[in-house]
Amino acid sequence: MDKQVERRGIVLLCTMLALTAPAQAVEAVTVAVWGSSPAEVAAFDQAAAAFTRSTGIAVRKQVIEDKYQDVLKSRFAASNPPDVFYLDASEAPVLIESDVLEPLELSPADLADFYPQFLQAFRGRDGKLYGLPKDYSTLALYLNPRLLKQAGYYPDDVPRDFNGLMRFARTLQARLPRGVAAMIVEKDLARHLAALETSSQPLIGADGHAHFIGNAAAYAYLNQLVSGHLLKYLYSPKDDLGADWPGAAFGTQRTVMMMEGNWVQPALKNDYGDVPFVTREMPTVNQRKQTMAFVVGYAVPRGARNKAAGLRFARYMTGPGQRLWASASGTLPTRRSVEAAMQVRTVPALAAHVEGASYATVWSRGIELPILNTNFGNQFLAAFNGSKSLQQALEKAETVSNREIERQR
Repeated sequence: MDKQVERRGIVLLCTMLALTAPAQAVEAVTVAVWGSSPAEVAAFDQAAAAFTRSTGIAVRKQVIEDKYQDVLKSRFAASNPPDVFYLDASEAPVLIESDVLEPLELSPADLADFYPQFLQAFRGRDGKLYGLPKDYSTLALYLNPRLLKQAGYYPDDVPRDFNGLMRFARTLQARLPRGVAAMIVEKDLARHLAALETSSQPLIGADGHAHFIGNAAAYAYLNQLVSGHLLKYLYSPKDDLGADWPGAAFGTQRTVMMMEGNWVQPALKNDYGDVPFVTREMPTVNQRKQTMAFVVGYAVPRGARNKAAGLRFARYMTGPGQRLWASASGTLPTRRSVEAAMQVRTVPALAAHVEGASYATVWSRGIELPILNTNFGNQFLAAFNGSKSLQQALEKAETVSNREIERQR
């Protein structure tokens, strides 16, 4: 009996020691992301769990809710960057030029699978890749067929070129009830850069300087927007209609047409499900197809604590895990093979967005882009609202931008 008690005591002691012993360390990768929609949060968690099952590496997500880029820069300055993080293509040049990112090599087959301009947005002057595109959005023309029909039109009546579209918007406005706009327009450079460069004259030169004046085709394009607002058939969703964003103006049927990204579709389907919409490719400008692409990638800091795991995570999420991420989040995949497997082009609401990927202009133009974007936005807003002429606005935007660029160097 005493021996049985002794054996039980030994077993109990071993059990207690096992329970109190420190758990074996598990490799982990820290991933910094910005706050996003519930669907994207759930999709990230699913894809991260799949990565852990595949590699045995735990994922520690760090959500930066506010001032994402500023927080990241402060972490780099404090030598405490994450192992891998979301990087917007427009912000990539600053970090690449700062030499704080790790190069990300791909095989020739992988390189060929991505849309080339999406990769180019993350290349440094040395030709190396410093980010892998995970998803993108493009602009498309959205139409409300119900409001068109009430005005005596159908979607096929809407011209596919910009000049024709502006004439149509003016005619359409006369047939609409008070308070309903023919079309809404956002005024920032990010929405119009592709259209402005269809004349083959870049607004941002190789020297990083602004070239807002001296481009007759770009002036004519912008002048139509200014004239349309003055004659009240083009409206600002916020300033003129009181909508906090274009999706709300369209969803509450205060506009018939808008040029917007595919990010608007979850709200249109979930919050305004009774409002019909169809999408078309953006109107041609100067007889050329054009749209903007907004691309997000994964980047790995040179000073990451677990750089190897960061590199594995970036390659997984933009490779084997991309289909899971894109399917669950509703974002568009940057790989053509994933796009084909998901049959995205067969989805009527997304087809125009995907079609635009092959010729889209990526919102990324070097380290001077924030300066150019701010000054263009301020000055074009003044022209759009009629407080100064378009010529005066563009001259001021160019002068101030180039002065600030020189001061920054």
